[in-house]
Amino acid sequence: MLSWLKTAPESDHPLADPKAAKEILSSLPTGTPLVALETLAEYLDSVREAAGLSAARTLEIIEHIDQTGKPFHRLLTREYLDHGLQHRAAGMRIAHVEATFWDCLAKAYRMALESHEVGDPTAQNLRAKIPMIGARAIRAFNLHLKWCLLRYTPVDPGLWGSLARVFSIAERHKVASVNVEVYPGPWGISSVRREMLKAMMLAVSSTDALPKPQIEIVERICAQYSEFFTLQEQPAPGVHFRFDLDTDHPPARALGTGHDGPGMRYFGPSAAAPHLKKLAQDIRATGAVPSTVNLGSPYPVYDVVRVLEHLAHYWAPIPPARREKRRPSEEGIEVVHGFGDIVAAVDAEEFGWNFDVNKYEDWGLSDESPAGFGAVVPAGRGDWVTLGDLVGVRYLDEGVAWGVGIVRRLSVQENNQRQIGIELLSRGAIRVALSSLRSDGTHNPDPRTAVDAMLLPSSSDNSVGRLTTRIAVKPGSFDLRSSYGLMLYGMDYLLVPKGVIEQTEDYAIAEYRLLLKTVD
Repeated sequence: MLSWLKTAPESDHPLADPKAAKEILSSLPTGTPLVALETLAEYLDSVREAAGLSAARTLEIIEHIDQTGKPFHRLLTREYLDHGLQHRAAGMRIAHVEATFWDCLAKAYRMALESHEVGDPTAQNLRAKIPMIGARAIRAFNLHLKWCLLRYTPVDPGLWGSLARVFSIAERHKVASVNVEVYPGPWGISSVRREMLKAMMLAVSSTDALPKPQIEIVERICAQYSEFFTLQEQPAPGVHFRFDLDTDHPPARALGTGHDGPGMRYFGPSAAAPHLKKLAQDIRATGAVPSTVNLGSPYPVYDVVRVLEHLAHYWAPIPPARREKRRPSEEGIEVVHGFGDIVAAVDAEEFGWNFDVNKYEDWGLSDESPAGFGAVVPAGRGDWVTLGDLVGVRYLDEGVAWGVGIVRRLSVQENNQRQIGIELLSRGAIRVALSSLRSDGTHNPDPRTAVDAMLLPSSSDNSVGRLTTRIAVKPGSFDLRSSYGLMLYGMDYLLVPKGVIEQTEDYAIAEYRLLLKTVD
């Protein structure tokens, strides 16, 4: 479709007249940012198909819509990430509208570049603006990519073809590395090459293993440290990913060692790796994120360190390997989720499970190993799934306790089928009551002080036979730094804390030494 090249004496597009455009865009409903951003996306689509608009006027309209959308975008992003909307219908709607807006904006800026490339006589004065237009196009494509990743949905292959086209235009005009003010502000200076690196490094960051707020942190880290990334025509130390400008294939890890096509480019973290390693060390030492690091919003130190550790693994020259080899599986499983429902399904002092028929879902396995498994969830099921969810599972055929795990990977396919990776924490679980201890070390007999918990058995021990075990509890129900008493199978145990393994709003998992108390 090249209808935007057709010129006429006048255009009947509602934004064709600058004065009318200003009035229309300033009248958008500020109290409903979702509706406003959705309307702006519709205007961008209509501008791409409008006849009678010069290339220069088209770019002015695109820029006006771009600037008008920024405050709505900021409001929606904060609402999405800060107010717990990521997992609700309202959050899904925000993510869809955001992804659509940035896709429309990116395609509009690409259209402006193409008008110059195909020789539109009204686009001659755009030549000097190619670095700025190209950088804006790629930045918008990158934000579309981010919102796809936040939804765990597939990325349209056309995205990578579009990015390759924009970058190729900049390379052909020898302006890919020219620094320009992409947008006014302290973080506005960039280049087409740098914007391209941000998008590609985000794409190879394995964000399907990260919760949504941490995906946002990854995107911010890629933006701030992009000056240290490298993009070149040959692989090198620290430059071990590849992207082919002549295809629509996504960026991937480089498997070979040589150049294999005129469009092949190699990229990687390069000098950013030691900077991020030092940043992680500094945060651990001080317990705070330096003020010089711009993440757009304050995030818990745990989340930032977790992201830095994740990137250190997945940006490394050799990717992390699975702890255990997985084998294909066609088994079916029953799944119950959430600490409360899992505890309710666990028998006290037994390894049996009693799943409420109204609480569990049937899933199919795709593969499994001693450390975990992959599951395939049909459309209409598993809509509740988020990374970090605690799940209880058992085989359909066997009907016996199988274990407790945590959702570690998630992707949503085009047919709304979900691919889910689960780390297995324990085979079986026991429902127990933890007793607070009195000053003399005996159990507090008051049942109101007891903590409802799950014991997740472990086979690890030390040289003197003291078992290590994991305990899952509801956050806020007990002090993770205190010792507790436990009566199990008529034996009196002391639980001595070692550390917290995992903690979310739904559950906490702590590791303890399980010491058998002796009777004098």
